[in-house]
Amino acid sequence: MNKLKKVIGSVAVIGLLLSGTGAIAHAATYYAYSATVPVINDYETASKTKATTGSAYNSVTAIQKDRKLTSWIENTGGSNLTTKVTYSSTGSKTMDFKGNASEVKGKSVRLNISTATSELNTATTSGSWTPN
Repeated sequence: MNKLKKVIGSVAVIGLLLSGTGAIAHAATYYAYSATVPVINDYETASKTKATTGSAYNSVTAIQKDRKLTSWIENTGGSNLTTKVTYSSTGSKTMDFKGNASEVKGKSVRLNISTATSELNTATTSGSWTPN
C-alpha cells in the first residue's frame, strides 16, 4: 500500500511539473534609453515590435530629483496605445494597452516620455522598456 501511495504521489508531482511548463512566460526583451526630456516635446525611443499580448513596462533606473514624468506607448503613426503613467521615482511602470492588445501584437510601437503637465523644467531620466 505504501509503494502504491509513493507511485501515485510521484506521478501526481511529475504531472503537475509537466503541466506547469506550458505556463512559463518567456522573458521580455528590454531596450535601454537615456534622455533629457524637453518641456514641450516628447522624447521618443526607436520603434520596436510588440511580441506578446501583455502590458508594456518602463523600468526607470534614474530620474532627476524633484522631476515628474509621464510615459506611454504609441504606434508609429503617433496614436496612443496605452494608458499614461505619471511618476517621480524609479521602479517598474506598467502601461496597459487600451482595447485588445492582441491587435497590436507584431506591430511596431515606441515608448514616449514627456514631462508631466505640472512640470515646467526639462528632466533627465534613464532606464529600459519593453513593449512585451
